[in-house]
Amino acid sequence: MKFASQSVTTEKLASRQTLKKPKLEQLDSVLFKWFSAVRSEGKPVTGPMIVEKAKKFGQDLGVAERECNYSDGWLRNFKFRHGIRRLDVTGETLSVNQNSAEKYKDEFEKIVADNDLTPEQIYNADETGLLWRCLPTSTLAEGGEKAAKGFKKNKDRLTVLLCANASGNHRVTPFVIGKSAKPRAFKNVTHLPVQYKAQSNAWMTAALFKDWFFHHFVPEVKESFKSLGLPEDTKAILLLDNCKAHPPVDELVSGNIVATLLPPNVTSLIQPMDQGVIQNFKCFYRRSFIQGLLNADCDVTDFQKKFTVKDAVYAIALSWNQVKNTTLQKCWRKLWPAANPASDLTLQTDEEENHQDALTKVLDVVRSADNPLKTLPEDEVEEWLLIDENEPVEQELTDEDINNIVVNPQPTQNLEESDSGAEKEEKEKINWAEAAESLNKFISFAEASTSYSASEIIDFHIIRNKFYTKRQKSRKQKDIRDFFKSK
Repeated sequence: MKFASQSVTTEKLASRQTLKKPKLEQLDSVLFKWFSAVRSEGKPVTGPMIVEKAKKFGQDLGVAERECNYSDGWLRNFKFRHGIRRLDVTGETLSVNQNSAEKYKDEFEKIVADNDLTPEQIYNADETGLLWRCLPTSTLAEGGEKAAKGFKKNKDRLTVLLCANASGNHRVTPFVIGKSAKPRAFKNVTHLPVQYKAQSNAWMTAALFKDWFFHHFVPEVKESFKSLGLPEDTKAILLLDNCKAHPPVDELVSGNIVATLLPPNVTSLIQPMDQGVIQNFKCFYRRSFIQGLLNADCDVTDFQKKFTVKDAVYAIALSWNQVKNTTLQKCWRKLWPAANPASDLTLQTDEEENHQDALTKVLDVVRSADNPLKTLPEDEVEEWLLIDENEPVEQELTDEDINNIVVNPQPTQNLEESDSGAEKEEKEKINWAEAAESLNKFISFAEASTSYSASEIIDFHIIRNKFYTKRQKSRKQKDIRDFFKSK
């Protein structure tokens, strides 16, 4: 199995466990964080660059010149402590690197051939920032409410990680990162349709990514292989970009399930999830959001306030399920054309196809009835669809940020979400009787409506029968508990 080369190996880490702590530990930690961040972007780092940056950090931290001379010996020791084998790495431009992409395509095909891999065994994952209750710019200004200005540029953000295999038959449960560990909106919710974690700024971090890899990705891949009748030790590769929040690939190994890296600066060219999949997912999300707004019995401003992170995660799960299998297959065409040779995949650019299709569908919803959005110009709807296209998913560290992380580390936030609007209201748990009454009312409404077909109404009755079965089972469990209490 071929992995991207790393500067630190597990053997080196083991051999360095007995090394003494550096004399100036804070300076050493800050400098190595800077070095790791720069190298993860594919930028070259030379010895003189390290020395100059060390001097600057030393000055910021108040290190006197007599305490550290930044000599060749000091540089050699720094490199040895962190397992940095070489610094004469040829730098790449930050722009897209077509030659590197073409070269990697050949390398990738060799990895596939050497390990006899099928599309079911190869996955790609990528993060995206989602402005989960953002509306088109002029939507809230239409009513002439001054308060609307406070919401039209809503920047509430979630980070969403999406992952699927090249055959398109297995999409991993979405991984969502929010700011709050315990959002009030999640109260009384037993099962979420996504994997949810919290980080104080809703960033992806190396720790969160490792948690996702080992506790969610690996188990789901094994379960998928089991459903396909494949052996338990079947190989799988997870293809990743060079996001700084991704741990080294030698830390992402679980049996025969491993990770490998794309070269720097080729993401937009050949990373599968960036070939229309994420854009397609977001368009489905925005269509769902707009449908909720048009069906809300309140004005635009109130809807935006009342739309909670719980509503968002359910919309995320539904939108991910709406992405077609063929879309998940076609996104591999640029990197691995042989993945789905028998599929009827046109040569039209995926991004253009998905974007135009999504724009049309959103416009159809907006123009379907009289509503506050009906007069929105098409270019504004299009701008809204792409509003968070470049939303960051990881913290962009400045020198000052790196200093603060090391010198003044902040604990992980574990507080309840700072609520606004409807989220401040404590919602009582709905009981079985109340749920039954609402379900019966809905079915009666559907039976009298011309909007539902006979088969759909039968489906509703099936759901009600399942509801009755679960309610009866719940009563029996309660009776048993009461029996033991009476003893």
